[in-house]
Amino acid sequence: MQYKKVSNGVSKVIPKTLKGFHDYLPVEQIVRQKIIEIIKGVYERFGFLPLETPALEYAETLFGKGGGENEKLSYHFKDQGGREIALRYDLTVPLARVIAQYRDIKKPFKRYQIGPVWRAEKPQKGRFREFYQCDADIVGVQSVLAEAEIIALISEILTALGVKKFLIKINNRKILNGFLESIDLEKKSALILRLIDKREKIGGKNMIQGLRELDIELKKTKEINQFIKTPIDNFDDLEKLKNKYPQITTGANELKELMESVSILISDKNICQIDLSLARGFDYYTGPVFEVCLADSIESIAGGGRFDQLISSFGAQNIPAVGIGFGLDRLFNALKGLRLVQEQKSTAKIMVAFLEKNLLNDYLKITREMRAQGLNTFFYFENIKLGKQLKFAADQGIKYVLIYGSREKEKDEIIIRNIFESKQKNIKIEKLKDYLIKIN
Repeated sequence: MQYKKVSNGVSKVIPKTLKGFHDYLPVEQIVRQKIIEIIKGVYERFGFLPLETPALEYAETLFGKGGGENEKLSYHFKDQGGREIALRYDLTVPLARVIAQYRDIKKPFKRYQIGPVWRAEKPQKGRFREFYQCDADIVGVQSVLAEAEIIALISEILTALGVKKFLIKINNRKILNGFLESIDLEKKSALILRLIDKREKIGGKNMIQGLRELDIELKKTKEINQFIKTPIDNFDDLEKLKNKYPQITTGANELKELMESVSILISDKNICQIDLSLARGFDYYTGPVFEVCLADSIESIAGGGRFDQLISSFGAQNIPAVGIGFGLDRLFNALKGLRLVQEQKSTAKIMVAFLEKNLLNDYLKITREMRAQGLNTFFYFENIKLGKQLKFAADQGIKYVLIYGSREKEKDEIIIRNIFESKQKNIKIEKLKDYLIKIN
């Protein structure tokens, strides 16, 4: 804890946030909530059901008995009862735990969850230690039609958010694993795939250096680099690769089947691209994987894939599953960069001005009636000069101000001032609700 001494000798806490954590003030949070509402609306239009899981889980639930790479990037500790617990680092593992724990959940089960996750990794631009994910998953479907549904879902969400240009990169882990098997590197596949996943962030040279540090001979290192850079523009390219590396056949066939289904669900074929360098970092992916980028950015704002064996790690039977997760913070920043979101300082569109103390009950009654009609209404609490109240409304982006004084009361009227157009209109009190509903 940091303190600052003041002149009277009293120490006060210095207000500051933890590194890697972020405050979202109303001007940003209003927009973030609107983005969430759009995503949630599309999820439900596709028939996904809401699910909520705890922020804290048993450490063994998240990491397994052996810990692993994910444990190093997570916040974990002992609670007062001596139990090893951890903050969830994603929303996928908790979903797997739920499916294993509540075995009467009907399948196929389509769930969505929107909430914070935590990772104890080095903060950098666009990457925090606490961030929101917007996940959607399909459990209990073996067919790649589930992946096709997820990809169609991605396209629908970005279209609903006003994004004109985006790219969905698609690959299959079975292709990568089959290729590594063909060059006798299947025992190091997990380590190699993690390096491939980091390629765009660390650069090709650093990836190759990382492969060399795994004691992979130079010839095979070059072959890995060449394979993942192979362009796949059509199914013929995929067939040629199958002929050269027969071990990738299962993954390549699944990928072809997926792309054929996607071509029917999505009218614009150019938004999907096969990318053999796409690996995804988590070890639990078993089949198709995908990532989403906006415009010409290489930074992904969403990613996911198939994880058919994760649920069985909780003692349940093998249950197929596939899902996608949008990173809300990255998506928010990307939409800001594309100027697809506008700052909004207030949730209210109407403000009731406070002109005369003896009319306080009238102001409160007007405010109550406006809210009863579903109109977001702000009542100005202080009886100060009207000019200052109007300035407050303008600064907050509140469009309409209701002005009501003794003169208006005598005429049974009220003034509606449009702050942004510098116009105002006198209307009868009994017509106020209908008028505001009409213009709102």
